[in-house]
Amino acid sequence: MELVCARPPISSYSFMRYLCASLVKRSKVIIDLDSMISRIYAFKQNNARLNFMFEDIEFRTSIDNVISNDISEGINNLQTFGIVGKLNPRYEKLVIYLTEDEADAILKECTDEVEQAMMELAASF
Repeated sequence: MELVCARPPISSYSFMRYLCASLVKRSKVIIDLDSMISRIYAFKQNNARLNFMFEDIEFRTSIDNVISNDISEGINNLQTFGIVGKLNPRYEKLVIYLTEDEADAILKECTDEVEQAMMELAASF
């Protein structure tokens, strides 16, 4: 019998933590929120071998827009824990408040394959 209610290998919160850590390692600490979800979605579409990373993330696409409540919720959780903040007045920029050492500690939690994928994704920002 196949297990239907298995836990995803990477939660949406962990995905965003890994991405933020990778962005810090690439010296990218201010990110445009408007393009973030579409870049993540494009990365997913171009890397079918990494679909396991996106099991906990749902995307909704329209003609000219991609949204993900899971990614938005992950960002909100990161904001609650002080890892990221949003710049005013319209909150169009995401600021990552991790140090290099904190980013290294976060990336040690994931596999080499996931870390390489996150670094590749971070390079697209």
